[in-house]
Amino acid sequence: MRILFAGTAEIAVPSLQALSQHYEIAAVLTSTDKRGARGNALVSPPIKVAAEELGLPVLQFDHLGREARETVSKYTCDTLVCFAYGRLFGPKFLSLFPFEQLNIHPSLLPLLRGPSPIQGAILSQASESGISIQRIASAMDSGDLLLAEQFPLNGDETTGSLSLFVAERAADLAVRALRRLEDGTAVFSPQSGEATYTKLITPEMAELDFSNPAKALHAQIRAMMPWPKARTTYQGQTLLITGVHGTLDEAGEDPSDVHVPVGTVVAKQKKKGIAITTSEGLLWVTRLQLEKRKEMDWQSFLNGNQNFLGSKLR
Repeated sequence: MRILFAGTAEIAVPSLQALSQHYEIAAVLTSTDKRGARGNALVSPPIKVAAEELGLPVLQFDHLGREARETVSKYTCDTLVCFAYGRLFGPKFLSLFPFEQLNIHPSLLPLLRGPSPIQGAILSQASESGISIQRIASAMDSGDLLLAEQFPLNGDETTGSLSLFVAERAADLAVRALRRLEDGTAVFSPQSGEATYTKLITPEMAELDFSNPAKALHAQIRAMMPWPKARTTYQGQTLLITGVHGTLDEAGEDPSDVHVPVGTVVAKQKKKGIAITTSEGLLWVTRLQLEKRKEMDWQSFLNGNQNFLGSKLR
C-alpha cells in the first residue's frame, strides 16, 4: 500500500505517527496555514508539523479541484486514510485511490456523525462513546464499518482530555484496520441503527443558561473546554467558567432553593468550589476567568472578587 494520509487537527497526529512506522506514507494532505489569533504570523496545522518531523511530503490546497488531484496523482497512492481533515472528498478525488478509502471517526457510528463528535458525546451526556473506521461514502460519515471500538465515559471528560484519549486509541485501531486490508481479512459492515448528527461548535454554543439543569450545564462547560470556553456575564463583564466539580452523575445532587433565582452564586465549599443555582440542583464550579484576565481556581477568584458570592450571573 502507498498511503495518502489526510488530516489537520492534533487528534490525528498519533495515527499518522503510528501508520508511518508500519506502512509507506507517500504524502500527507492537510489544510493550508492560517493566521494566528495574535499577530499576522501564519500557523501550520499540527499534522503538517508532525509530517515534516517525519520527513514526509506535505500537500496543502484551498480546494480539492483539478490542481490538487493532479498533484496528488503524482504520488501514485492506492489508499487514502483520513482523520479530522476538515474537507469533504468528491468522487473525482476518491477515484485516485483504487485500493481503499478510509475515514477514522471518533464516535460509535451511526451516532454523532458530523464535525463535532467528541463535543457531541459530552453534550449528549452519553455514558459511552467510541471510534469507528469506515469506508468513505458520498453522504457524510455514512460509509460501511471496518472496525469500531467502544469505551465508557466517566462524566468528567473535557473535549481536551477526551481528544487526547481518542487520539492514542485511534492510532492503534488504524494500524489494526490496515493490517486487515493487507492480509485480506477486512470485512465491511453497513452501519445499523438510527443516525444522529453534530453541529460545528461556535462561540454562541458556549453561552450558559442557568435555567437549564445542573447536569446539562456541567456537560456544556466540559464540552466547551478548551474552546470556546463556557461563558456568562458578571457585573457587565464576560466570565468564562472553565472547570466543574465531580462527575456528571454528581451534578445537581445538591438541591437549589426554589425561592432563589437561577444563576445566583449562593455558596462556597472547600471540596466542591462555588455553587450556582440552576433549574435543577446546584452547579459547583472550580475554575473561572474574567475576560482578558488569567484563569484561576475558585479560591483565588473569590479572593480577587469578594462581591461574587451573592451575585446574579447574566
